[in-house]
This record gives sequence, structure tokens and C-alpha cells, in this order.
Amino acid sequence: MVRWPLLLASLLYLLVAASACAPPALGAVETPDALTPTPTATGTATAKPTVTPPPPTATPPPPTPTATLLPTQTPSPTPLPPLIAIDPGHGGRDLGAVRVHSDGSLAFTESDVNLAIALRVRDALEDRGYRVLLTRDGDYGLNPEDLDVNGDGAVDHLDDLQARIDMVNDAGADILISIHQNSFVWPNGRRAPDVGGTVTFYNAYREFADHNKRLARYIQQELVAAITELGHDVQDRGVQVDHQLESDPEGGRFLIVLGPESARTARASQMPGVLSETLFLTHDIEAELLQDPQALDAMAEAYARAVELYFQNEATP
Repeated sequence: MVRWPLLLASLLYLLVAASACAPPALGAVETPDALTPTPTATGTATAKPTVTPPPPTATPPPPTPTATLLPTQTPSPTPLPPLIAIDPGHGGRDLGAVRVHSDGSLAFTESDVNLAIALRVRDALEDRGYRVLLTRDGDYGLNPEDLDVNGDGAVDHLDDLQARIDMVNDAGADILISIHQNSFVWPNGRRAPDVGGTVTFYNAYREFADHNKRLARYIQQELVAAITELGHDVQDRGVQVDHQLESDPEGGRFLIVLGPESARTARASQMPGVLSETLFLTHDIEAELLQDPQALDAMAEAYARAVELYFQNEATP
């Protein structure tokens, strides 16, 4: 019995074996078992031409700076020292208060004493570097032509006072000190030999009232100290507001040289000011001091020190 499956397997084996031994067919390409690496081409490097950089450009030197002409500085003007107006009260025909001898003859006048002190105050202030304006430097009034200076229709002592105010206003004075002397006479005409003292008046109703008061305080303080050092126990009558003068018959009117514009004052003073009554020439001891040149020198120095204190402490009214 022929076994077909086995026979078929044998034949298939033979066919496969024969195919393996046959030569390759023409045109067939053999595939190598391993890839042959491609040799790396070693080419000769072509040298690049060397580029020679251009020489560095020389940095030009910095330009010489051109001097810029600055505008010429105009120097600031040196401020002028304060101008102090000193007004010796009265003068000429106006004698002010008077001192008489026991026989009734004239001993000396207020106008003369006021001028003697004012001239010394001028010298003391100028020695300290201040500028000084005297409303008068001799025995004369300020309205010699008897003009109606204040325009009230009359010619009297008010015109003389207005002329003084106009003078210090026109000069632009920084402060005004009007120097006077006091007196006291009983209603029967007899002088009071023991009534004396120092008093300084100021106006409390002007726009510069605080400066008025400060100046008055310094003057009062320095005068009292100086007169006390002269050996006189002077009465300190203090600093007083000028419209409260009990001696004014109309009551409460301002002093002309200190007050604001009014029916009596056409043009008011435009700077801080005071009116100082240094001493009483009707007082026996004070009258002697007012005739003593050394005492007058001491009083003048007191006024000058007060002015100095005023300007040194100008920022604190």
C-alpha cells in the first residue's frame, strides 16, 4: 500500500534541495551579508584668504572747550544802614517848657535842651554806623514862612509839626524819635520841684503799633537805667499810649507826630515812632542833670543803645 503523504513530503524535500544547489540566474544581484562602510573623503582644505583688518581709526582728541561768556554779574548794592529821624521838639519862637530862676528870670528852655540831647544822639548813632536825619540842627522852627502846611485854613504850631512829619516821610526814615522834656506847674503858677520822672509815648492804633511799642520799651528801659546810674532815683513813668494824655483839654487826641491822619494831621508819619519825655525841667534835681554835659552824654548813649536793641531784635515785635 502506497503511503501518499509520505511520498509527497519526500518529493517536496528533493525540490527544495535542488533549488539550493543551482547557480544564480543571470542578472541576479547578490546582496552582501554586511554593509561596507563608505570611506570618508579626505579633501584638501582650501585655505581662505586672510583678511587684514584696516588699521584702527585714530580717535580724534576732544575739542578744546570754548569758554562760554557768562553775563557780567551786577553786584547787589550794599544795603544802606537804617535812617533814624531825630526830632528835637520845639525851636525858634516855640520855646516849649521853661525853667525860671527864683526871681522869675529865664534859666533855660526845653527847646534848647531837646536840641542839645538830639545833637549828641546823632553823634552816638553815627558812631554806630546809622544814618541820622535831624529835623532841626539849630534854634529855629520848621515853618519860618508861616505857611498853612496842613491846609486847615490856619497857621499855627500844627503847621510846624506837619512840616516835621513831611520831612521824615520824604527822607524815608526807618524810625522816628521825637525828644521832649516834661514840666509840672501848679494851678497857682508855682512849679512842683519834686514831680519828675521819665515817660515814653507811642501810638497803639497804627499798622506798626507793635514796633512802636517795642521801640518805646527799649527807650524807656535804657533811659531809666542811664539816669539811675547818674545817681538820681528817677521815677519810671513807663510806656504810655499817646491818646490817653490827661493834660489834653479835649481828651484822647493823638500826638501829631505819632498819630494817624485826622482833622489836625493832613499826612501821618509813615514809620514806627515814639515821643520821649526825658525828664522834668521843673524838678530841681532833674533840671541840674539837663544842664550837665556829662549827664546829657549819658542820656544820648541811652537813646542810641535803645535804637541798637530795636534793630537787633527786629524780628520779634
